Amino acid sequence: MAMDLAILTFDHTDGAERALGKVRDAAAGAAWLEEFALVERRHNGRIVIRGTFAGHYLDVDQSGDPMGRDTRIGALTGAVVGAAFGWFGFAAGLIAGGAVGGLLQAEHLPELRGELFEEIRADVPEHASAIILLAAPGHVDAMTAAFEGSGGRLIRRSLSDAMLTSLEAVVAEAPFAAGHP
Repeated sequence: MAMDLAILTFDHTDGAERALGKVRDAAAGAAWLEEFALVERRHNGRIVIRGTFAGHYLDVDQSGDPMGRDTRIGALTGAVVGAAFGWFGFAAGLIAGGAVGGLLQAEHLPELRGELFEEIRADVPEHASAIILLAAPGHVDAMTAAFEGSGGRLIRRSLSDAMLTSLEAVVAEAPFAAGHP
């Protein structure tokens, strides 16, 4: 069966979600509504994906665990330094230190690898978002029509059987891919 990969990009990290909100009611019942995922590409290149892709529900947030070791160290350091300035200094130091520690921790996460993530990095700029769809050409046509005039930029590729098999295998074997809840 022929499959197309469509990546509809928008300028802001919330652009895809806003555009989807505007077309969702008009497209009610369309098959593509059960087959897409939303993508955000953050300022540091990190990727967030939520939705259905290649038959699997993905919930990928490459930002990492906000309460990891670096976050705790930052919060404690900030609290100790801030305590010299009283209660408000303690509270501000705790929050600011935790935030800085969380940002440092996120920078140490390994970059996600695989064909899907390489496609996203190639086609979705930093500070942008996208709607991605791997579906039959007719479903991609319907999605494209629904978003006409939305300001999104469409990148569309017809996939060979080998490319499709490879892409599906990467998604199916990934630890973050699971059956739709």
